[in-house]
Amino acid sequence: MQEDKVNTAAESRGLVKSPQDMFAGLFIVAFGLFCLWASSNLTGGRGANLGPGSFPRGLSFLLMAVGSIIIVQALTVVGPRLEAWSIRGPVFVLGSVLVFAATIRGTTLNIPGIGRTDLIPPLGLIVAGPMTLVLASLATTERNWFQTIVFAASMTAFCILLFKVALRLPIPVAPWAGW
Repeated sequence: MQEDKVNTAAESRGLVKSPQDMFAGLFIVAFGLFCLWASSNLTGGRGANLGPGSFPRGLSFLLMAVGSIIIVQALTVVGPRLEAWSIRGPVFVLGSVLVFAATIRGTTLNIPGIGRTDLIPPLGLIVAGPMTLVLASLATTERNWFQTIVFAASMTAFCILLFKVALRLPIPVAPWAGW
């Protein structure tokens, strides 16, 4: 009885048995193609002499292979239909990444005839990190503000210790305080 329902659902869907998997596979293949294009100006090398483009190119082909496997599975195995999703998550996550990029070192604008204008002063990791994580937490309605603030503070402290202290990278922590 259950088998009949599955067969009927598969027959009524046509060529694509799992639309959700089909779109996921197509997205992964497209991302792999983008990564392949983005790494096309890096030299690859041959044999044991691998160049800087070997690893990104290899990962690109791996992504495209995994995406192709998912596409084949979407054509052969019955799976979930494509459901509607909220735009809220991607908007807040992408927005938080853009806010981080604009605030960590500041943002300037060069206007011909006027000159260089500072739009956003450099705030450093100590401000940009927590601000980014709090903004990204707005992607869901299921948030606990106390947990979000504790997580943002602890991740910022971890990033400062890792990138500034342990790795000694030139990341501005608090440019207004000279650190």
